[in-house]
Amino acid sequence: MIKNLNAADPITTEVVRGLLDSAVEEVQQVLYKVSHSPLITDARDSTSALFDAQGRTIAQATAVPCHLGCLHDLGRIFAKEFNKSAKDGDIYIHNDPYNGGTHLPDLAIVSPVIIKNKLVGYVATMSHHADIGGFAPGSVNFAASDLYAEGLILSMATLIKAGKVNHALFETILANSRVPHSLKGDLGGQIAACLTGVKRYKDIIAKIGFNQVNECVESLLDYAERVTRNEIKKIPNGDYYFEDFLDDDSLEKTSKPVKICLTLKVKGSNLSFDFSGTDKQVGIAINNVPSCPNSVVYYAVRTLTGDRVPNNEGSFRPINIYLPKGSIVNSNFPAPVAVRGITLKRVEDVVCGVMAKAIPSKMTAAHSGQYTMVNFVGQDLDGKRIQGHLGGPYAGGHGARSNKDGIDVTEHGATNGSPVPIEVSESKLPILFKKSLLWTDSGGAGTWRGGLGYTAEVQWMGGDCYGSFRRDRMKFKPWGIEGGHSAPLCTTTVISKKKKISLPGKIDHPLFKGDTIEIHTTGSGGFGDPAKREPALVLEDLLNNKISKTAVRKIYKVAIKNMKIDFKETAKLRK
Repeated sequence: MIKNLNAADPITTEVVRGLLDSAVEEVQQVLYKVSHSPLITDARDSTSALFDAQGRTIAQATAVPCHLGCLHDLGRIFAKEFNKSAKDGDIYIHNDPYNGGTHLPDLAIVSPVIIKNKLVGYVATMSHHADIGGFAPGSVNFAASDLYAEGLILSMATLIKAGKVNHALFETILANSRVPHSLKGDLGGQIAACLTGVKRYKDIIAKIGFNQVNECVESLLDYAERVTRNEIKKIPNGDYYFEDFLDDDSLEKTSKPVKICLTLKVKGSNLSFDFSGTDKQVGIAINNVPSCPNSVVYYAVRTLTGDRVPNNEGSFRPINIYLPKGSIVNSNFPAPVAVRGITLKRVEDVVCGVMAKAIPSKMTAAHSGQYTMVNFVGQDLDGKRIQGHLGGPYAGGHGARSNKDGIDVTEHGATNGSPVPIEVSESKLPILFKKSLLWTDSGGAGTWRGGLGYTAEVQWMGGDCYGSFRRDRMKFKPWGIEGGHSAPLCTTTVISKKKKISLPGKIDHPLFKGDTIEIHTTGSGGFGDPAKREPALVLEDLLNNKISKTAVRKIYKVAIKNMKIDFKETAKLRK
């Protein structure tokens, strides 16, 4: 133990902050390195956090923000449930959306940290798993009628007790999965990561001292709150309103859009996010439970302070969130929630949109607002059953900012994953990428251009199968702000026996050997008037095929001759 440290002094507090951050990032790296599925190892749909004995989040990895609210809630749930019964070597498993989870494939593994028979905190990991049972392969399907159809529900179950594995429970979990080998490997990765976190947590206590660490944690929580409140005070007081729409409320042709409303109330150093007016929950599995919109709000506010504050829950203290019961952002049990990510993306757009009303210089235009997820279920040419995803979640563009273009083809904001490399996808599934490139003009025009989406052609080389398509932004475009233009709509086309079939966003569609899927994934909204964009940047975009010749002249008002800027003609166009 380090002697003669004053836990209240800034130096010691910063040392503890560094140790906590280092510990949780090591946990995160173990998740990536030890897990089995590309969903974790490549797409990185996984995150981790440390909690104190009260279940308060004291450190979280820089990973997947949509897990943020979930782990924030779960810390308190587990602290309440196991504060007296927790033993060294315990491992708990949980995925119940209506008790702090997100959707059933997101499994939380939690381990208490016990020192000298005293509970000092918890370590938690959360990962998305390829299949957890239910009526549809992948456990994520729009057509689920209720939660029970989506897979195995696990509510604060003890997987390992004092180091002894509950084999009956473990085997039951594996028996309910269509890909038990993958599930076993990924659960093993989570358990290994948690055990790593427990060891590092104990090392910190041993080095600094329990009481000193606790005092430093309190100081770090207060510091995060203080800096966040100081940023909120810079926002003009008042009420701000924004709304946006999901494409569909069902799988029927008569389906109607779903409205998500948000009023932001700014008063002093407090923020209130009120989702009143949002449409009611729907019959398909795009409903959300509170942890999802909460996560979006937390991360959006967290961006105001950047790297100045630690990743702990002190930043959330100035925030109040109201989610009307029975709405699509706070559904009633047992409404299906498996495809909650579609709605979460739109919630993100609404949160960013309403904050842009108050502080446009701090926020982005709309991101692509969706991800391209295609789940293949069928057989290869040898008749072997196969199941897998097309590259994990492929995102579109990142929204333009007040001083910078948006980022091309990137997971953004609440989901923050990574696209699986084409080579990995082709090695796992009988598919051939015939084309994958940036989609010209897919970024919303602006003084600062929105990030581009992509276009891809993927040929199915296996036997008969179904492709389960999960997409949105096929009816409502990602919006620009401050005069920036919106991005185009997404499209999906299947070419089968030389016949082109245009698909809606949410559908299971048969695929046969040789069929080709054509995908256009939208970019993001632009920021500011396109006619104010620097002509040199316009020319650069043209040379890089990010914008077309038509857009150069008609939208950006720039004259190009022989691939050089004609400044006189440009000045006339921009009058």
